[in-house]
Amino acid sequence: MGAACSGEPMPLGKVKIYYAKMLQSRGLCMAAICQVGGVDYEQVEIKMEEFFAPGGKEKLTIWGYMPEMELPDGTRVAEICAICQLLADYYPTLKGATAADNGISMMLGSRMNDFYSMISTGPLGPGIAMNMTRGMWEDPKQFPDLLKAYETRMETATPIIKKFEDLCLPAGKFTSTGTTWGEIFVWAFLYQFRYAKLSCCTPMPPKLAKFMDEMEKLDGVKAAIAGTTNFGEQGPHLIDAMQFKK
Repeated sequence: MGAACSGEPMPLGKVKIYYAKMLQSRGLCMAAICQVGGVDYEQVEIKMEEFFAPGGKEKLTIWGYMPEMELPDGTRVAEICAICQLLADYYPTLKGATAADNGISMMLGSRMNDFYSMISTGPLGPGIAMNMTRGMWEDPKQFPDLLKAYETRMETATPIIKKFEDLCLPAGKFTSTGTTWGEIFVWAFLYQFRYAKLSCCTPMPPKLAKFMDEMEKLDGVKAAIAGTTNFGEQGPHLIDAMQFKK
């Protein structure tokens, strides 16, 4: 076992998390992580029309994407994995019971973030979901190039899902506590993939299915799903773009 992580929260104060209202995507994991960790936070809305206006990304964010977190002293931190790890330093529930837990959490969060970026960008990205209605996907054969892109993307995604399955413990967790930010991060994106019926995780592999069940027993995760956190209700992000009917 690794050395124990700090057991008591460090003083931080209320933080601000900048994100668009009503989008799941990376907002769902932020909502659940803040609730499970007991983070004192305010969600500050970035309006999509302002974000996508000319120069809006540069004006509103450090690197041109969300979320961002502002500390009480005004320091802004971007990159969602950096935000989550910083919160874990102050709210040790998110870090796990040991240094090994913390390392596994960082690994899970980083890998899932990369995986989600791979799934949700390019020809199958959220832009399609925003600009095309579900009805246009009823006959995917009308869009052969996009259908081929989907199938290729799923071929790449399937072994990655298998790796998460291999790493998951039979008890349905990856660490000794099961409440690290990395585990919540993995849950949030598998939740969206499951809802979208992506072929790479339909059906969900057995240990990951157990993991999803265990995560959804956590009060903070329940609140994120129900839309009762400071983030409010969050709608599907890439669902319409990915939910093909063959």
